[in-house]
Amino acid sequence: MSRRVHAGGGSRLERVIQDRYYAGCIDPGDALRLFDELLQQDGKSSIRAVNCLLTAAARDSPAPAVSLFNRVARAGAEKVAPDVCTFGVLIRCCCRAGELSLGLAAFGQILKTGLRVKAIAVNQLLHGLCVGKRVGEAMDVVLRRMPELGCTPDVFSYNTLLKGLCGDKKSQEALEMIHIMADDGGNCAPDVVSYNTVIDGFFKEHEVGKAYSLFREMLDCGISPDVVTYNSIIDGLCKAQAMDKAEAVLQQMFDKGVVPDGTTYSSLVHGYCTSGQWMEAVIMLKEMSRKGLGPNIVTYNSIMDYLCKKGRCADARKIFDSMIEKGRKPNVTTYSVLLHAYATRGALDDMHNLLTLMTANGIAPDHHVFNILICAYGKYEMVDEAVLIFTKMQQQGLKPNIVSYGTIIDALCKLSRVDDAMSQFNQLINEGFTPNVIIFTSLIYGLCTLGKWKEAEGLAFEMIKTGIHPNAVFFNMIMGNLCKEGRVMEAQNILDLMVHIGVKPDVITYSTLIDGCCLARKMDEAMKLLDDMVVVGLQPNVVLYNTLINGFCLDGKMDEAMTLFASMVAVGLQPDDVTYGTVINGYCKNGRTEDGLALIRDMLNKGVKPDVITYNIMLQGLFRTGRTAAAMELYLKLINSGTRFDIFTYGIILEGLCKNNHIHEALQMFQSLCLMDFRLDTRSYNIMIDALLRYGRKDEALGLFAAISANGLVPDVVTYRLIIVYLIEEGLLEESDDMFLSTENNGCAANSLMLNAIVRSLLRKNVNDKAGTYLYKIDERGFSLEASTASLLISMFSQGKYQHDLKFLPEKYHFHMEACNG
Repeated sequence: MSRRVHAGGGSRLERVIQDRYYAGCIDPGDALRLFDELLQQDGKSSIRAVNCLLTAAARDSPAPAVSLFNRVARAGAEKVAPDVCTFGVLIRCCCRAGELSLGLAAFGQILKTGLRVKAIAVNQLLHGLCVGKRVGEAMDVVLRRMPELGCTPDVFSYNTLLKGLCGDKKSQEALEMIHIMADDGGNCAPDVVSYNTVIDGFFKEHEVGKAYSLFREMLDCGISPDVVTYNSIIDGLCKAQAMDKAEAVLQQMFDKGVVPDGTTYSSLVHGYCTSGQWMEAVIMLKEMSRKGLGPNIVTYNSIMDYLCKKGRCADARKIFDSMIEKGRKPNVTTYSVLLHAYATRGALDDMHNLLTLMTANGIAPDHHVFNILICAYGKYEMVDEAVLIFTKMQQQGLKPNIVSYGTIIDALCKLSRVDDAMSQFNQLINEGFTPNVIIFTSLIYGLCTLGKWKEAEGLAFEMIKTGIHPNAVFFNMIMGNLCKEGRVMEAQNILDLMVHIGVKPDVITYSTLIDGCCLARKMDEAMKLLDDMVVVGLQPNVVLYNTLINGFCLDGKMDEAMTLFASMVAVGLQPDDVTYGTVINGYCKNGRTEDGLALIRDMLNKGVKPDVITYNIMLQGLFRTGRTAAAMELYLKLINSGTRFDIFTYGIILEGLCKNNHIHEALQMFQSLCLMDFRLDTRSYNIMIDALLRYGRKDEALGLFAAISANGLVPDVVTYRLIIVYLIEEGLLEESDDMFLSTENNGCAANSLMLNAIVRSLLRKNVNDKAGTYLYKIDERGFSLEASTASLLISMFSQGKYQHDLKFLPEKYHFHMEACNG
């Protein structure tokens, strides 16, 4: 052990204490024992040794040090006289214990005893004031009181104050303080910690520009950034998704010889993931690995979150499993990411199994986890399970928060269990929570769906009493939800409720109701609402007329739509491209493509330039009515006029050509688009694969399937459905099963359309045992049999020769099959 040489001829014990203190070899227990020995010695004790023991005793808890100080005070100045450093230790202990008033009293004792005030003691007090959110007082101490007491603030004083200002979201004031330090003639110039503190403060206040400017200022002042500075800058830029700047700062790190650490790379990985740059994130992970820096838990969570948001749950689960294999313990955030992903895609069994694993590994679910579970069960109308989770949360000692209550109340209201929802509402009131607008919206919506208008009105008044004043926007939102569910009458009753409680309906109110009536094909009610609107002094706008015109078009009443079109012009409103597009779409869907083309000419004459959407509608209409030549003539005319089309337009043309048996022309166009480096999408490949399979050109279809991944695209559920059905028809049953597993493992969940298509293909091939397996999957996922599937099933099993295969079907189909045979 190295020994320090001390001036003076203090006792051997005092020298031992100081040597051990500076070597870091005194724990709090040793400090208490050595203190007893020191005070028991004859003569005056060294205050330096006492200060060493006080500091060591305070290492784990402030209480022992305070106790020792009291013993020093009782021993009297004749035995040991506290100095300013002693009081500094005491002030720090008081502040750590949350007793700032005692810290201030200790500082008062310094002044009372006439000791010369030193920055080392004042800095402890400054820290306590800043932690206690009394930054204004701390600033007064630094700028006024310290100079008055003849104590010059040092860089630690200023840095403490800077941290307090930034913690109080006053980074601009902190910046001004840095400039005061810099202008002070070099007496206390800001150091790297000063700049790091304020840069971090600006980033936390989302002032990215100011943070980056201060970084540049720091360099101009000749202060060399350290790894903490660079990490703060890179992390802030990554959170702002300014990845180009973050990369430039990383390069500067290398140029300056500052070695990036795990935090640096983790920030970059997170930034690339949140900005959707997956390949760059992978490159950065490899760079981390090459430098021997393993990803930390935050990095893993960022990667998993990115994959889950992209629908790649299976890949995220592989990352999760690899963490465990490498000895990394997932935290509650890791589990939350996967649970939310499973909940979003409806994989409730996976969600439940992961929750079981989580609790088995000793990770307690938090509010966020419970809220995910409640929301998931509520979304899939498993409200009893949601209530069970809500209860379990309370049993585990977690009080539901306002989000938990809002989630369970919303789930109950959507299933018309409004009485249960009101019980939860009363409970949250009793718990001292104030209901928010989201909770009131759920409850009023639920009461409206049950026709409980008086209770809904009462709740609206209660909402007003809590300080939330419902406006037209609030009621329009409820109306919109009701109209989406086809509850137009209930939505109209909301209008009466608004008027009764003094809320004036606006144009959006009437537009919402009119849109609901149009969707429900109640055009007479929609037109009456238009008249009512005008009566109360509200002027219909173009959007509202477009809604009504669309309603008549959906109803096939094109003459009424054109009458309204003329009325719109008569009141001084100019039809826009949406108006024309709506009518053209109506004409095309009703087989009147010539009228649609005439309206396009009228648009051009009126100076309204059709957009790509309008032309897409026209092209679809022409292809739908078998007028392929006219569609291609329109397409070529537009190309020659300089119109640029997107992939959606080309999808319409490819599909139109294929459905009208022009497969050769479709393939030529597809190949031309590939040669032009046009960014094709998965849907375009699906159109061509489907057509090629129908025309027996199977090798070409399989070649296009392989090309999807080769071109950086991802096969979707339609792609997999086409290929799986093809494999079944070719008798390649094992390959079709492998392809289905690949679909699921790649995060592409099979939908009802795919499962029904697979069942029909297997039934046609008389592979009834496998058909039964997929029928079970349809039931497990809550899907229904399509009419064509049910018809084929009944047709087959009504024939006696397939009765022995009935055992392969789910039990619920046996009765229907037997009834058909009966």
